[in-house]
Amino acid sequence: MLRFRCAALCVALLLFAASPVRAVELEPGQWQDTETGEEDGQPVKPEITSDCMSPEEAKDPVKQLSVLKDDNGQCKKLDIKESGNTVSVVMLCGDPKEMLIDLTGTYTFVDRKHYTGAMKSIITIAGKTATANKTVDSKWLGPCKAGPADKSAPGKK
Repeated sequence: MLRFRCAALCVALLLFAASPVRAVELEPGQWQDTETGEEDGQPVKPEITSDCMSPEEAKDPVKQLSVLKDDNGQCKKLDIKESGNTVSVVMLCGDPKEMLIDLTGTYTFVDRKHYTGAMKSIITIAGKTATANKTVDSKWLGPCKAGPADKSAPGKK
């Protein structure tokens, strides 16, 4: 089975960063994402992850998404719409012979320390298709933890 991990924070930041007018800003610090939903029509256990967002990342979320940049023209569709504190996206990228991602999502930025989202995706890899229908609830926990044993350094999960 193809394993989905909807990178909720990255997708939300992509949506947030793609809009020239930002209704909200995210707070730098420790964030916790709770992802729930289903994969291929079957419920999956909730997944809770945490991540540390530096002040630089909070000010420039696009920088964190450089790996998603479409340098090769692989995206046939990327529609992003903002309405108040809600951002929606429709994305179709890739080639069905290799990897095709068909994603729709809506994110609501409650405030600087809380956002929610809902995503539906169909991913085809080498002719095998998997679907996901997920929601995410992301909350700011506080300042980033410090210390050499901290695995939640910026960009790590």
